[in-house]
Amino acid sequence: MRNQRLVIAILTSTVATSVVFTQPGRGGSQWLTAFADAQRTSWVRADDKVSVASMSKPGFELQWKVKLDNQPRGLYGLGQGVSASGVTLFVPMSLVTGSSNNAYAIDNDTGYVVWQRHFDAPTPAPTTACPGGMTSAATRIVRVDASATAAAAGLSFGRGAAGYRSLLGEPGEGVPLEGRAAGPGRAAGDAGGGARGAGGAPAAARGAAAPGQTAGRGAPPVDRIPGAPPVEQGGAFGMLFRPSGVGYLISSDGMLHVVGLPSGKDIQRPAAFLPANARWSAPVGVNTTLYTATSRDCGGAPAAVWAIDLDSEAKPVVSWKTNGGGVIGAVAFSSDNTLVAAIGPGQTNGDGKANAIVALDPKTLKLKDWFTQPTAEFVTGPTIVEQNGKQMVVAATRDGRVVVLDAASLGGANHATPLSISKPVLASGATVSADALAAWQQAAGSGSQSPVTTGSAAAQSPGGPTWILVPVAGRVATGVPTTNGAVPTGAVVALKLSDARGTVSLESGWVSGNLPAPGTPLIINGVVFTLGTGAPSAAAGRGTPAILQAYDGASGKRLWNSSTAMTAFASPGSFWSNGGQVYVGTQDGTLYAFGFNDERRSTTSQ
Repeated sequence: MRNQRLVIAILTSTVATSVVFTQPGRGGSQWLTAFADAQRTSWVRADDKVSVASMSKPGFELQWKVKLDNQPRGLYGLGQGVSASGVTLFVPMSLVTGSSNNAYAIDNDTGYVVWQRHFDAPTPAPTTACPGGMTSAATRIVRVDASATAAAAGLSFGRGAAGYRSLLGEPGEGVPLEGRAAGPGRAAGDAGGGARGAGGAPAAARGAAAPGQTAGRGAPPVDRIPGAPPVEQGGAFGMLFRPSGVGYLISSDGMLHVVGLPSGKDIQRPAAFLPANARWSAPVGVNTTLYTATSRDCGGAPAAVWAIDLDSEAKPVVSWKTNGGGVIGAVAFSSDNTLVAAIGPGQTNGDGKANAIVALDPKTLKLKDWFTQPTAEFVTGPTIVEQNGKQMVVAATRDGRVVVLDAASLGGANHATPLSISKPVLASGATVSADALAAWQQAAGSGSQSPVTTGSAAAQSPGGPTWILVPVAGRVATGVPTTNGAVPTGAVVALKLSDARGTVSLESGWVSGNLPAPGTPLIINGVVFTLGTGAPSAAAGRGTPAILQAYDGASGKRLWNSSTAMTAFASPGSFWSNGGQVYVGTQDGTLYAFGFNDERRSTTSQ
């Protein structure tokens, strides 16, 4: 008997140790929110599989596809996924929303549906402006330094490492808060839902801390996960079965759901956040607050930016109304934690804003700064980049220009002076075909003949030129070099940002091959992936099958394309990456995963 107990103890210790210290399967960076980071760059800075060198060889191909049971609403089917590494031991997965109030947890390596959930809330008939249902992605908590997309690949035992994270902290720091049984999480039913205020919006509880603050105590640790569930079992088995975090979802009735990633169940009582049947942009969680924006008067929701305190039991909500134009795209954050939003055209009232980029305080959402010009009709949300130590905000206008602003002083003293405005990249009749740009910074000294190597220090500490990527539906402007053939229906235009002696400018770089209705591209370790969504211009249209292509981000050389792998048009925005794979969700509910063969999934044997 004693020998049996000894064997069991040794096996338990061995398994627990392997859980803590082993990072099998796909490692590397994570995609924790729509467009990859709080700056909304869609840039994965380092990856252990994808590079210009690896994509120049055969092997990147369709890994799997799975049909999900979501019913499309107009053009919208699946949303953009967010990643969660190491859920239920060794399973890296994506949390994917479906337009008909659905959520799915997908095993990234096999396409297996770990769990799925339907949120029972009434939805109106979809229209082009107001599709109803879940209008955007889920999110997790992200840092404003974009470290989740810059993690080095491979074996790593530190708390900042991506991949399969353990309960262990750095030496001398003890167990991370989210791993403690009495940690920051609250069991279901412990959190209040909040009262609805005027216009159907939630009202803040009297005396509660404003979003971004923590009532009665100091700021939370940077690694804290608000709403993380407590450990249900102690000891080694508590380590084995510990939930690895939470995701944040908004259902069509405007309720915020904090769901445990292993099960999809609410770990807190759902909280009132937005007016029912609003159209909201991609949310983002920063520190202990979740942010989003509403537009187009869907469900009677005003054009506004919203914030909800995730750490407060009362879940207070604050908002900032534009009193003018609609909020365009998703909100972004600069490294000093300032919220930045783009405002489109509209009739202003009082101190309202239109055709503007605004900076808001993250706690109160009070207006801090703004840029505005009557002719700057913004059609994309802000993307924040850094060049020579200076943070800049870039956004595109309806006529195809890219506006560059100083993030520290939007528009200067007169609120109307940009750092630079590019020449239009659109020919007559063409449009910017997505509501977000993409951006990345080339490693110092690298180029098309000297690609960034996988997991290199240069890839994690860039210092070269910054590239701005603009998706265009239609023909590009005369003078923009078409480096990959004729562009009759659309392409991605790459602009090179330079900052010479304080003078900022944007120059034409390269143009992708022809793409039908391109979406916002994404960048992995210097490789630009472009998606021709094939989406029709109207919901009743048939569209064309989506196509995925890969380019050397510095030279524009085409490296790969998906050919006929996809058979339906892509749902707007359903495009993301994690652990060396690229995912595309189509309007008919099919999810496609492209990548290299690995130890969990070998396509050559199928």
